[in-house]
Amino acid sequence: MDQITVAGHPDPISASPVAAALLQQRLETARETRGAAAAENLEHLVGARIGELLEEGMYSIDLATMRSLVDFVETPVEEEDTSGLGRMVQGIRDKAAQRGKRTMG
Repeated sequence: MDQITVAGHPDPISASPVAAALLQQRLETARETRGAAAAENLEHLVGARIGELLEEGMYSIDLATMRSLVDFVETPVEEEDTSGLGRMVQGIRDKAAQRGKRTMG
């Protein structure tokens, strides 16, 4: 196991050498393609998530865990569905709520 340090987590973290290399590669790729600020943001997000995993009892980071972290930590929260289907469902819910209010009132 290697010991890595990550912004967003204050202590050294035990990680497999392959997991450490993957993180380094993703940070370099982010820095080259999106800039230093994006790479720093990615590192903070990964570090914070690693801290959560360690608090939950994980004692080291393996390749699969690191891959899931660097692949999905920057995934934005899904926004409300504004498709035609989403609007239709919301319309049905609104009408049902109105009918419920009329019969109850």
